Amino acid sequence: MTHDPQKLAVAAVLFLLLCICLFALVYFIDQLVQKRIFCDRYNLDFLPRGIRIRGAKDNGCNEYELNYPYWYIAKNDGTADKRYNNNHIVWQKSYLWVGRYRLSAKKPTVILEVVHSLRDAGTRVELNEEERKKKRWLEKQKRLFARDTTLQNIVDGYRDCPTEFEQMCAELFRKQGYRCQVTPKTNDGGYDIFFRQGKETGIVECKCYSVGHKVGRPEIQKLVGANVIQQANKMLFVTTSSFTPEAREYAKETDVTLISGQKLLSMLQKYGFPKDKIKVRRKEWQLTVQDLQDFIPQDIYWDYFA
Repeated sequence: MTHDPQKLAVAAVLFLLLCICLFALVYFIDQLVQKRIFCDRYNLDFLPRGIRIRGAKDNGCNEYELNYPYWYIAKNDGTADKRYNNNHIVWQKSYLWVGRYRLSAKKPTVILEVVHSLRDAGTRVELNEEERKKKRWLEKQKRLFARDTTLQNIVDGYRDCPTEFEQMCAELFRKQGYRCQVTPKTNDGGYDIFFRQGKETGIVECKCYSVGHKVGRPEIQKLVGANVIQQANKMLFVTTSSFTPEAREYAKETDVTLISGQKLLSMLQKYGFPKDKIKVRRKEWQLTVQDLQDFIPQDIYWDYFA
């Protein structure tokens, strides 16, 4: 009895496809069952799309880890290098360990959503590294503003850590309704903050100088030069000090908004941090999607997370 090799090959392919379909069906059903059991156990209504769940060793500590997407070929600021046609986003999995379960997702925001839901339902999830840093930063802000705030207090508080001053300024703009992203510590492109509100965009340079310092024209020119590439609608220069007449004149010519130390102090008094208690509540230190702007390249964040 002879067999047609072509028919045998077709049969083998069909059998392989059937096995793959059966495996996918079993996996799909298993995920549905596991997710339902997880939700019932932890008092959740549902798990968001994109979650994968599997068993894990219970180490007695509920914790999570966020990993962020990046371009396979990136520029110094993390955005896509458009000189390469086959460039693509590398998605890293983020993880959450709860009890005897390990949850994973391609997007960090999906894991963050589950963490929020678990905490709201009464399940303790330990602070991750980003939240610990955010909480320490908020505690510092509240200690700083718990006493009568002066420009000298601000300078003393941020002199040794200018990046925290940039974060404080970004938070101040967020309180006014802007979406802000602080640029990386190195290769910042000539500005410290990128903000967006609707179709309006802007870049901000932040300098924590001694009260008697005068910001000159060259520093304003640097910001204007950075915007030749960025093409934002607005340019702002924020400092704890003041500006020379030449800097003010040039800023007027180039449409740069100058925020001196005294104006910054007024903004802090209007939009700033509470001055009564130093306690930082969960809704303050808990990570939000907006917080992730500091870890995700701008062109990925605005396309996939905003």
